[in-house]
Amino acid sequence: MPIDRIANPFEALPAHALAKARRVCLKSAPMTTDPPPPRRKWHFKRWFIVLSIAIFAWSGWRVYDKRSAIKEARALGWQVEYTDPSEEIWADWRNAFRKRTWTAGVIRVEIPTSESFEGHIAIAHRLNPLNLFIQDASTLRNLSVVGSLTRLGMLVLWNCKALTSVDGLTNLSSLQYVALIDCEELATLDGLKNLPVLQVVELSGSSKLTNVDVIKSLPALSQVVFINCPRLTNVNSLKNLPSLKMIHLEACTGLTRESVDALRAALPNTTFHGP
Repeated sequence: MPIDRIANPFEALPAHALAKARRVCLKSAPMTTDPPPPRRKWHFKRWFIVLSIAIFAWSGWRVYDKRSAIKEARALGWQVEYTDPSEEIWADWRNAFRKRTWTAGVIRVEIPTSESFEGHIAIAHRLNPLNLFIQDASTLRNLSVVGSLTRLGMLVLWNCKALTSVDGLTNLSSLQYVALIDCEELATLDGLKNLPVLQVVELSGSSKLTNVDVIKSLPALSQVVFINCPRLTNVNSLKNLPSLKMIHLEACTGLTRESVDALRAALPNTTFHGP
């Protein structure tokens, strides 16, 4: 057979066999598809830059709002002690990487009159201080207005003639120190119930207070001071607090010598001041 006749062996096949051979070849041939388009990837550096910008923008807004609130508070006659992050960083650049620089904020606020406080509660909320002192709060009946100051660690009230309860403090889980001075109408301390880190309670001039049973629900309490509370007749709840380190009782004429002696006997490791 001539060479040129075997160059293409499929020419000798009948038409139906040739069609079948083509179908077999198509089935056995690998399928090819176009590669998917490349996906855009956000690298770690890009996310870090975006996150850093967001954090600095948020921190900058907080500092601006805090400064505005301080300016408004001082215009009302309030005394404000504030830790400025920019000043801390200027003094030492490493402070920029320390948590306290950004969280210390307003350390102390003193409010001379209740009128300037009750009419501008929103400013106090923006300041959200660690320590709050309010004087001559003549119309303040309870403490619900300070219940949203979540950072509050110390609360001192002077001459709150209308204050009848301390309701509103239940959610202040950071509160460690409470002093109520010359709150003549104060009749109950139930608003202090179950505060987990409250360590010091001072009362002076609460002429209508008769008992302090809520004290037994304060596991961290270490010091109590009761001065000039003439209707206070029962301090048995203090016996259930072995964590107490100091008890000061003065001018509480409703307490009998026997009740005070029983309290001393129940707490032999506690220091007593007074009768």
